Amino acid sequence: MEREQIMKAPKHPSTQPRLFPVIDMEERVPPHHLLRQTNEAVDVSVIHDGVVPLYTEKTGRPAVDPERLLRLILLSVRVRNVSLFA
Repeated sequence: MEREQIMKAPKHPSTQPRLFPVIDMEERVPPHHLLRQTNEAVDVSVIHDGVVPLYTEKTGRPAVDPERLLRLILLSVRVRNVSLFA
């Protein structure tokens, strides 16, 4: 009887450990971090209007979000420049 009780899953889900912790990025990134400065200084949302004719859902696989790609490029250039002169 005791073995059967051990093998049963707990009735209360709050007693189970969380498999995937929730991470709040607002808490993790300091207020004056390079990522926040870049996000506030550069508006890359205008890129969507210029690239709409270049993308289609009918052919090929889904493309990388152009806004995200531009942010990565800008960040890599800025990090490289900061590391060279710092």
